[in-house]
Amino acid sequence: MLFILFSLTLAIILFNQSSPVLFFKKNISDILRPAEIIFSGWKKSVSFWQNAIFHIRELKENNEKLIQENIELYGKITRLSDLENENSLLKEQLDLKNKSTIVIIAKVIGRDFQNNRSFIIDKGEGDGIKAGMAVIFKGNVLIGRIVETNSSSSKVQTILDTQSKIAVNTSTTKTSGLIRGLGSDIVFDLIAKNEKPESGELVVSSGVDGIWPRGLLIGKIKKITSAENQVFNTADIESIANFSTINDVFVITEK
Repeated sequence: MLFILFSLTLAIILFNQSSPVLFFKKNISDILRPAEIIFSGWKKSVSFWQNAIFHIRELKENNEKLIQENIELYGKITRLSDLENENSLLKEQLDLKNKSTIVIIAKVIGRDFQNNRSFIIDKGEGDGIKAGMAVIFKGNVLIGRIVETNSSSSKVQTILDTQSKIAVNTSTTKTSGLIRGLGSDIVFDLIAKNEKPESGELVVSSGVDGIWPRGLLIGKIKKITSAENQVFNTADIESIANFSTINDVFVITEK
């Protein structure tokens, strides 16, 4: 048995290097080489797409994680911004109280976007709000007044409304007159011919009409118009308040 195994091993070693065997091996190798190249390329391609799919999945997971973190961050920023705004409003309210003006903070919950003639606030009769009360913004800027109320909300008519009229005077020259709403803007009317208000001069409520509190800021003079055939002069007014961006206001309940 050992002799047979030894003989077979010797034959393989001897004949493995023979010309026929080498020729056969060379031909077989040449025939199989294209298949080996294709198989190798296919293997690399499979490996590439496996890695690509893995990385895509990993990137997707990381992206979803970043999106969630950004949402949480935006939420924190929004809360901080709300707190800063609330603190600013409370400080303004305290300052107004120190000036013997009692006010209630209210949020705008509805708006006339077309021309900003009116908006709705989240305070009503249950909060002590009554029709006729003046509504202001930070810095004692006059916004309008309450015209309608219910238990939990109120309607504010802004000074842009055509029904709005305010007795005013200028801060420097003390020129008196009337601010009228034009629908989307305001005008300084009934300026006496001998009065000469200055361009850029502030206009404030005078309180002589008994409707509006005295000393509320309204705007500043842009241009004065004087016509020979008119009894009074008029002036274009640049409003201090941006009515389209107001979100919080103060309602003056007592002066």
